Amino acid sequence: MNNFLLIYCNGDSYSDENYHPTLKNNVYPDFVAKSCDGFVVNKAIRGSCNRRIIRTTVHDMIHQRQIHPKQQIVALIGLSFGLRSEVWADNITKRLYPEESNFITHVFTRQTNWRENLLNNIDIETPVHYEFDQGFFKKYSDGRAYFFNACAERINLYCDLIMLRSLLESLNIDFFIFQSPKAETCQSDYLLDFFKTQLKDDNRFFDLEKFGFVNWCHEQKFIPMDMLDRPEIGHYGIDAHESFANKVLIPRLKELNIL
Repeated sequence: MNNFLLIYCNGDSYSDENYHPTLKNNVYPDFVAKSCDGFVVNKAIRGSCNRRIIRTTVHDMIHQRQIHPKQQIVALIGLSFGLRSEVWADNITKRLYPEESNFITHVFTRQTNWRENLLNNIDIETPVHYEFDQGFFKKYSDGRAYFFNACAERINLYCDLIMLRSLLESLNIDFFIFQSPKAETCQSDYLLDFFKTQLKDDNRFFDLEKFGFVNWCHEQKFIPMDMLDRPEIGHYGIDAHESFANKVLIPRLKELNIL
């Protein structure tokens, strides 16, 4: 395997080859790999939050470097919605990968007007997780929604990305990181602006608020496989993944002298 470039991918459903049967071996990292006779390890899982994406990437990249000390590795990371977080479920006994541990993604609502509803004592319709006592889970979800702040989430994300960059550089692993759905714009804040500036001139990152993979697919007039009424967050097919790899990722990776 040391003779081949390893393309590592992590993300949510927008990068997950198991999201739809037609996407098996046909998502963007596969097309990048085909261009350079590479080998793909895709650890993207639908429903992932950014914390899970970064945490498992840290595990996987340390592990890959330990078992393949001289392998050229390129990590392609597609970030998710800032609204997602995690909870710990004690009763989980079987996971596809042990490094997923007992974490479960938590989303307190799928509504677009959830904040207005919450403040007006209207149910924000938290998706049910049967692993938990529903009474306490509802209280937690409503509390999480009430205290949710996009700026706070973005500050922590930028902090995680700065630390992830340092780790990957120390492991001699190339990478490119971008949003899958474009992140919402946050108002100026000292810490937010400070952390954002650390990544601003690094061409291994796309601006989280200006670029999103699925937004790009929509702008290129690809038709999503679902959510036809909301194509800016829909899931796209093989044609979009191939085009994204050939028109966006591969040129950028060549520009960075990674490929």
